[in-house]
Amino acid sequence: MIEIKGFRGVVYSKRKIKDFSLVTAPPYDVISPKERDELYKKSDYNVIRLILGKMYKRDDKKNNRYSRAADFIEKWIAKDVLIRDEKPTLYVYLQEFTDPQTKRRVKRLGFIGHFVLQEFKKKNIYPHEWTLSKPKVDRFELIKATSSNYSPVFSLFSDKKKKVDSLLKKALKAKAFIKLKDSDNATHAIYRIDDKKMIGSIRKELSNKKLFIADGHHRYETALNYKKHVKKIGKKAKDISAQATLMYFTNLDGAGLKIYPIHRSVRNISKEILKNLIPALKKYFDVEISGSKKSMLKKVLSAKTGNYIFGMYFGKKFYILKLKDKKTVAKAAGKKKASNVDKLNVSLLHNLIINKLLKADFEDDVYYLKSPDTVIKDVNLKKNRVGFFLAAITADEIVKAALNNERLPRKSTYFYPKLYSGLVINKMNRP
Repeated sequence: MIEIKGFRGVVYSKRKIKDFSLVTAPPYDVISPKERDELYKKSDYNVIRLILGKMYKRDDKKNNRYSRAADFIEKWIAKDVLIRDEKPTLYVYLQEFTDPQTKRRVKRLGFIGHFVLQEFKKKNIYPHEWTLSKPKVDRFELIKATSSNYSPVFSLFSDKKKKVDSLLKKALKAKAFIKLKDSDNATHAIYRIDDKKMIGSIRKELSNKKLFIADGHHRYETALNYKKHVKKIGKKAKDISAQATLMYFTNLDGAGLKIYPIHRSVRNISKEILKNLIPALKKYFDVEISGSKKSMLKKVLSAKTGNYIFGMYFGKKFYILKLKDKKTVAKAAGKKKASNVDKLNVSLLHNLIINKLLKADFEDDVYYLKSPDTVIKDVNLKKNRVGFFLAAITADEIVKAALNNERLPRKSTYFYPKLYSGLVINKMNRP
């Protein structure tokens, strides 16, 4: 079983903050240095100072971006810029956005609450991607310094009858206490549920569900590590609320769940490998030069799992790569029989092209980018780079892999729109 709780969230004060778009931000891992600078300029109280503070040459172990984040949040609370809600609450989160592919306006409904942490081995909450070590170190230092969660882990549950959605919609009859538009013209609105009976009904409906982490794997694993850290230093996790983490819950059977691919820019490739790249690819793929970015993307983005079609940008040209022999899939994974995850396009891209042919390090040499144009710009900066484009993975494929205890390559999915940071903060007691 899983346990979800209402909690007394820390939110920006409406008396002090008149425009919430000035103090909130996208998740830390999608913010570029330029975007970070722009967020700094928006307000002295923008959450960017907490989730992705600037670094300086004078920084040391005592004075750094994490210690500054700890100072900021304490000062903002002291000034009543941030205030804590009086009652344990579930925060209904409604997003309305334009689907980048269909151009239609879509709504996604979910809620933010406390999730009582469980190890994956209990098989009640499932990851679907492998994580990177550096982001986990970074997030651990932040949570250790500030004892806070600023961005919820994004989780999915299956509810074909939409019973939870029906309960959440009741909260929408009231006026949103937070509402803002982001730079993509998506609307983010937060409503409160603090009625004990209503919270109990939602908790009961979800208690026997399986949860699947859609986004925020690093944050979830960091929360588990922080709970262990608290225990290690001799404190009871339950006394400082480290037994739970901030989590967003939404129905994977809902109309508003949109998944897009994350493309790759591979850097630091040797001259010798680049010189022989096309001949090396032709051993496994039919390699076709595409007339334009548009025609390449049209063919690639519509490809289904098992078609093994990729786009490539190399030497100022666009290519389409199509696998010749599907037996290559298992061989690239180093197995006699390919698993469900091995059969995914993104796995073949990593196993065969990025790892074997380019000999790239997945953590240091591969950059994960949502926009094809950003990939192209990145590749054009230096001669030792190649860009790759691929189609999105479906929710069914994610669930199937998770239930089989398989994980996809890092950054295989891009759930859109992202959950904003700073809408509701989980401020824990210090250990």
